[in-house]
Amino acid sequence: MGEPQPESYDGIVTNQRGVTVTAPGADCIPVLFADPVKKVCGAAHSGWQGTLLGVSMAVVNAMVTAYGSDVKDILVVLGPSVGPCCFTLPKQSAKEFYKIDPTCVRGFESPNPYVDIRRATRVLLEAGGILPINIQDDSVTDPEQNLTLCTSCHPDKFYSHVRDGENFGTQIGFISIKN
Repeated sequence: MGEPQPESYDGIVTNQRGVTVTAPGADCIPVLFADPVKKVCGAAHSGWQGTLLGVSMAVVNAMVTAYGSDVKDILVVLGPSVGPCCFTLPKQSAKEFYKIDPTCVRGFESPNPYVDIRRATRVLLEAGGILPINIQDDSVTDPEQNLTLCTSCHPDKFYSHVRDGENFGTQIGFISIKN
């Protein structure tokens, strides 16, 4: 915030009070960030390509660089997204997730393996120094996905591009600094 708007972006950070930053998602993960010590927050839209490009750690790095956040103070919430039960990619793209962590890919030998973008995001955040306890994401402790609902599997609760094609809506994660 406060800088010239880039042509395109998937993440934003601010230390301005009373400003709400948002991240959309309709299978992609709306990721929210908060540093309660430095009073900084951020939001990122993390689809499969953004996950591979490191959008979540780009937000963390912006918080550290621009506002002096300590990575160990940053709290992260992964919003609703498509689960590995419904999301497939061509094998070539799935290989990149396998490189992050083999458990991010199910059915790796198939032409279109199932990919877990949530797990990949968590692994990348932890590798970047975010404390595991500071990442709110039930899918790690809930491998059967009883708590972490897949956006594609639950049309009564979420919009989903994977499920609905081009006729889909969007969830929005939002965060702001109160005081």
